[in-house]
Amino acid sequence: MKPSTLMSLRRWHLYVGVFLAPSILFFAFTGLIQVIGWQDQRNPPPPAWVSWSAGIHKHQAPPKPRKVQPQPASAPAASPPRRDDHDDEPFVPLKIFAMLTAIGLFVTTLIGLAVALGTRSMRRKAGAILAAGVVVPLVLMVL
Repeated sequence: MKPSTLMSLRRWHLYVGVFLAPSILFFAFTGLIQVIGWQDQRNPPPPAWVSWSAGIHKHQAPPKPRKVQPQPASAPAASPPRRDDHDDEPFVPLKIFAMLTAIGLFVTTLIGLAVALGTRSMRRKAGAILAAGVVVPLVLMVL
């Protein structure tokens, strides 16, 4: 491959990587939460930010509030609530691998950002692209 082609590929890799870095960080972090199963806990319920980020991760939209259905006074006693958290699931090797993948993706993305923003000649352009990578998904989420 020609040196000019390699340089062009490196430049485009930097642009695309820096633009997507905020989304990669978000989805790696929320993917780790999904693997752990924190968003599915019922007792105690997860913090609001966990439910919100899980909704964005799984459905690309914040979760809609659920309407509380009143119980009729003459209703028979309800069966005990079903446990829906992941506490009873085995800690399988694939789950460990998925957790390591999410952590590795998060860390290597941070390293890539440090390299991109640490390159003096590219710092200003990389900063602008990074800002666009934060703003564009936020705008798309509002639309």
